[in-house]
Amino acid sequence: MHHRVRFLSLVVLVFALMVTGCGTAQRVVEEAVQEAVSEAVEEVASSEEPTSSKGGKGSETTSQPTAEPEEDDEPTEEPSSEEEAFDPDEATAFDALDSYRMTQIMRWQAESDEGTDEGEMRWEIAYVREPAAMHWIMSGSEGPGADDELYMEMIQVEGTSYMNYGDEEWMAMTSDEDLGDVWSYAPGDFVDSDSQRVGTETVNGYRSVHYRSTDTAAYFGMGQLTEADYWVSTEHDVVVRGVVGWVVDDMDGESGEWHMEWDVTDINEPITIVAPEGVAKPGLPEDVPLMAGASNVSSMMGMTNFEIEATAEEVTAFYMEALEDNGWTHEESPLPIMHAFNKDGRELTLMIDDEQTPTAVTIMIAED
Repeated sequence: MHHRVRFLSLVVLVFALMVTGCGTAQRVVEEAVQEAVSEAVEEVASSEEPTSSKGGKGSETTSQPTAEPEEDDEPTEEPSSEEEAFDPDEATAFDALDSYRMTQIMRWQAESDEGTDEGEMRWEIAYVREPAAMHWIMSGSEGPGADDELYMEMIQVEGTSYMNYGDEEWMAMTSDEDLGDVWSYAPGDFVDSDSQRVGTETVNGYRSVHYRSTDTAAYFGMGQLTEADYWVSTEHDVVVRGVVGWVVDDMDGESGEWHMEWDVTDINEPITIVAPEGVAKPGLPEDVPLMAGASNVSSMMGMTNFEIEATAEEVTAFYMEALEDNGWTHEESPLPIMHAFNKDGRELTLMIDDEQTPTAVTIMIAED
């Protein structure tokens, strides 16, 4: 179970860090993700078949039932000029597509000294290259009887990322990072250039070449591969379906079987991804200016964080003047790195940390 948990935590953490960049926003996301995945399972709600209606309204990413691959009457055993041997890197370069939807499912059942561990995780992704947007949902269950539920949703659109852990509160943050090939690494780990060609089939509506890996080397250091089949579209040159299995035999006291599959649909088809309804973009109210040069801006629950290439003295001088010009009254504070202001029943706290580079700034605003 410990290997699986590390794998799931890595998936979520890598994704969050890729879309949010580094700095104060990154630390906020990292802490939230780690809490959601490893410490607060019971606090997160999910459904067995999640849609974008949970938490917020974005692109509908619920996948359609996947048809079984249909073999052609006369499978082609050798690549023709139309179906040349593929490059694994190209076959998993989903960021080169205009759009797509991907569904990934992982199931497992394992035995250890702690008892039986079983569960299922599901990822649903909708991606648009121009303008860059992505909608990502992770859901599932784990534990004896698969009673513990997990849920996480992320939407990135117009340079802003929105995250939700199954409750009503969304966390919004700016992102300077390109979406890039965020999810291609998952199928890419399975696609092997030494795999054998099986034939030509139709899967998920795409004419595809079926490949099968005969390499049983350890997968992610967690066991031995038992199956690895994938189908590459002859039209789009990307993997449109994959099925992989591996077993673990007495690794750190755990033994069991894992199964993972993914399906890609709606390639280069129109997909609409929008921000969650009623969620404001990250930032500050009109009477609290954002200091010029701020980066990695993130906002949630009345708190805004950013980083800036300026000293604590420069940040303090800017906000002392700017806030007073906007009607805020400065109050005494017991800490030199903290400044308090009030205006019309609102309270503002300014915290500055220049022990790191760039300087980290946090502004919290509370209503009476």
